Amino acid sequence: MGYVWFIAWRYTRARRRAALSIVAGLAVIGITVGVWALTAVLAFQSGMEAELQAKILAGTAHLNVLRRGGRPLENPGDLKIQVTRLPGVRSATVTTYREALLSSGSRSAASVLKAVDLTESPDALELTRTLRDGSRLADLAPTRGPDGTELDGVILGKRLAQEANLHVGDVVEALLPQSRGELSPFGRLPTAYTFRVVGLFESGLYEYDSAWAYISLDAAQRLTGEASPGTVLQVMLDDLQTYRQVSAALQAQLGADYVIEDWATLNRTAFAALNLQRLAFAVVIGLVILVAALNIVTTLVLLVTEKRRDIAILRAMGATPRAVLLIFVAQGLALGLAGALLGGTFGAATALVCDHYALIQLDERIYSISSVPFRFSVWDTLTVLGVALGMSLLATIYPAWRAATLHPVDGLRHA
Repeated sequence: MGYVWFIAWRYTRARRRAALSIVAGLAVIGITVGVWALTAVLAFQSGMEAELQAKILAGTAHLNVLRRGGRPLENPGDLKIQVTRLPGVRSATVTTYREALLSSGSRSAASVLKAVDLTESPDALELTRTLRDGSRLADLAPTRGPDGTELDGVILGKRLAQEANLHVGDVVEALLPQSRGELSPFGRLPTAYTFRVVGLFESGLYEYDSAWAYISLDAAQRLTGEASPGTVLQVMLDDLQTYRQVSAALQAQLGADYVIEDWATLNRTAFAALNLQRLAFAVVIGLVILVAALNIVTTLVLLVTEKRRDIAILRAMGATPRAVLLIFVAQGLALGLAGALLGGTFGAATALVCDHYALIQLDERIYSISSVPFRFSVWDTLTVLGVALGMSLLATIYPAWRAATLHPVDGLRHA
């Protein structure tokens, strides 16, 4: 069967009629553009998903353990020991959240106060990974100012500090709408609590950096007046991919009084939107590749018409229909392979260059990131190349079958 590939190669290199060359060129260009676009889009989608996941996990735990109804945790120390004994759990820390309005002078901003247990190892706290230079967790502990006033510290998100015009060392008042304030004819009055800004953090996710502020767990206890201020047990895992198994094990161990929330479920809306967008792009650009592959049909039909005499001579010399079919299948695959390789190369180069130089800028307030990240994946590219070649192969079936069924006498008669 060596002559089959030799003839296919000769036909590929041979000069053709102008119309045939143009159609063949359009087929290659169409597949190139389709593969190029799909490779770049998949790199963009993978980059967005990886970047979003990294930034989310920089500010949240892998699993959150809560009591139903938002009640405070009972015996959080014992609960922590019980949870950390479970295989796959790296650490567990107690925290709580409180909505507050931060104000300083004429500027104010809504925020979420998140408590940090200063007795924990810094490695177990996500805040450690996002602190800006000069900020320390230990500064959250109460300190006495020059006027003799003892104030708890607060670490603000970078964007929140900018919106409220706050800097390290400033004093800020936190107004808590849901607290144990004084009772009035209109209900309980909000409680005001004063903090000193002792540091800044930057996670890279706009929702966190523009709204979150960290205080100590002891300060949260003074705010709420409860014996156990903790309402959430944050759990970090040895392997992020085991969150479903560990979540199920925790639920079985703790019982129906507790709710286990994992990071993927809490952020499923964002990831579902990305997956839907990935599917939409793949379908649309896949149709572009399909249209380009249809040009291969036209190319091979014209080629079969042009090579009728050659086909008849080959059949008369003893070539089997299968050999003739393979000649034209190889022709179509050659066009598809050329377009796929060129498109894959251009797509990979586009993704790498755009990611390295951050060419596509975004509004952080909307997209939470400053530029479009691209994550080139060899497996995604190989999948795209496989789809393109598969479409090219399907496009060769009809014209190759037509050539294989051509009778030698008819071929010589119409030559």
